[in-house]
Amino acid sequence: MALTGPRRAGKTTLLRRLFPRASYVLLEDPDVQARARSDPRALLEELRLPALLDEIQNVPELLAYIRTRIDQSPREKGRWLFTGSQEAPLILETAAKTPPGSPSSSAASV
Repeated sequence: MALTGPRRAGKTTLLRRLFPRASYVLLEDPDVQARARSDPRALLEELRLPALLDEIQNVPELLAYIRTRIDQSPREKGRWLFTGSQEAPLILETAAKTPPGSPSSSAASV
């Protein structure tokens, strides 16, 4: 599930209240961004699901790895929660249309 909108609109607060047991990763933190880019699999494996990835547009490369996990268990809904700013809808739309393994899937696919 993706929740997008302007900054400081309450997206994160809403999802954290609705899903209080979800793991939380803030992708605005430069150290977290670096880790997500250098070893995305390890970062995702450490998360307890459901997981909330806040500001996903900052590390769109993660979407390819998450898409693989979603495709492995398509009946399990609501395991991945995303927030994003105004750029996020375009990233998420592109990701949904890009087949896994295609040349552009490493940059922006779910």
